Amino acid sequence: MVTLRDALAAAVGHHQAGRLDAARPLYHSILRSQPGHPDALHLLGVLESQSGHPGAALPLLRRAVALLPGDADFLGNLARSLRAAGQPEAAECAFARTAALDPEDVQIAFALGSLRLERGDAAGAATAFAQTLAQRPDFAEARINRANALAALGRAEDAARLRRQAVALAPALPDALHNAAVSALADAGLDRPLSHARRLDPELVERAGRALTRAHAVDPGHGAAADALLGTALSLVQAGQAPEWLLDRAARTALTVLRRNPRDTRAAAVVAYRFYRRGRTDLAARFMGRVSRRFTPSEVEADFELRLWSMVRAGRRGLDGLPDADTLLDSFPSLELLAEPPAGSGPLLAVSCDDGYYRRFATGLLDSVAAAGGGVAVHVHVVNPSPETLADLARRRERLPLGISREGIDFAGWDEHRRTTYYACIRFLRWHQLMARWGRPLLHLDADCTLTGGLDALAALLDGADVGLLRDARWRGPTREITVCFAAFQPTPRGRAFLALTAAYIGAFLREGRGFWMLDQAAPFAVFDALQRRGEGLSVRWFDVLDFPWVRFIGEK
Repeated sequence: MVTLRDALAAAVGHHQAGRLDAARPLYHSILRSQPGHPDALHLLGVLESQSGHPGAALPLLRRAVALLPGDADFLGNLARSLRAAGQPEAAECAFARTAALDPEDVQIAFALGSLRLERGDAAGAATAFAQTLAQRPDFAEARINRANALAALGRAEDAARLRRQAVALAPALPDALHNAAVSALADAGLDRPLSHARRLDPELVERAGRALTRAHAVDPGHGAAADALLGTALSLVQAGQAPEWLLDRAARTALTVLRRNPRDTRAAAVVAYRFYRRGRTDLAARFMGRVSRRFTPSEVEADFELRLWSMVRAGRRGLDGLPDADTLLDSFPSLELLAEPPAGSGPLLAVSCDDGYYRRFATGLLDSVAAAGGGVAVHVHVVNPSPETLADLARRRERLPLGISREGIDFAGWDEHRRTTYYACIRFLRWHQLMARWGRPLLHLDADCTLTGGLDALAALLDGADVGLLRDARWRGPTREITVCFAAFQPTPRGRAFLALTAAYIGAFLREGRGFWMLDQAAPFAVFDALQRRGEGLSVRWFDVLDFPWVRFIGEK
């Protein structure tokens, strides 16, 4: 006669051998004979959980725990099944009770800490991981997770120390290397938003980059390490602080990522920036064009990098098919000239903005022009000016050599991004029109700046040049390299042509509804790139955006 003990031994044998379908009916037969058999209830619950049936497992495990509430194994398996069933609060309670019953169970303490960390209880997680490490100091994963908990509590130095210890314990463990890299990124200041105005310590950036690449090299399939490497490279590129070796390594990683996910736009952008860094913006633009075809127009518009690159046409043929600037003017409101600037052939300071920007910033610029003296002539173009703005300009015209123009446009239904883009871009079409009218040098300035003094020295530096452009030489990308907070356009044939092409480039994108923020900087870059590759001898006087002493810019440029 087969006893319950024999049946249980046979069931456990099948269970341990992985023959779950053979073990299940034996457990059920035991429970038919003895419905309150704690081991059969417990083991059948474990089997159902292993089979992916937490709904069937939980009642069995709860009955087993009710029968033997002091059994840590029963309670631990109930906790694991509750977690698998998506009941984190109940699972945490069960893990905590289990840890209290058996403080030496390393895996239970570790599971409790992991669950608390997932639930946002960093302090509770840190305590559980400390309990884990008290029992097993060489548990590298526990050190990693305690470090993450301490980092969330603002204890960055303690977190970094634990991450270094984890690498020492497990130098080939990808998670250990990745988390050590996370601390290195924080040390370098890369754990918070980065701008080109906040300079990082190159040595710390180098250390963080090396840590990231090491983590990814140990396990090329480590998603978090790859993501961190791509994100770091993009942040550094946009801030003009990316070491070339790091961008190269990130680009190789990006190609691997794209093979797994062809719609990963951050990976695609890293590849494009590497082409750009190598002087091949034409290849970068074509590459991003192919990537963009995997997305709908609305998806392109919603994605930061796709949106930027959609406005970059580079290479010898980058201007092919571009309409003449004058043929585009009918697509936009007419320019209404209210007052001519004083006649002459000297440079004309050209400022364009909307009514709000005029009141916030342009008045300060005009005050600085008056304070600088020297009789610099100014032309101000305002989109939708209020009567108060026009009155202010009229009063200023009594003291300054000032020209005034305006345009009116109905912005009903336009969002802030579209309106701001229009303000930033339309001015170049207006400068093209005014260059054709007056044939004199135009010194374009953003409204949100002030002069630091006279402009005679600046004008002298422009002698013999077709254009003067402000350059950010830190390889920040084709929409950031030529910064149009200042630009000078001379009335030479090539200077006029450069301005006309820039205006046409902008106008074409705006007319097609594909003009986004930074189009005003993509345009002169694309025009210059095309003219240079075609061997057309444009004479440019370059100025450094970091060292432009004639103007004080407000905010980041």
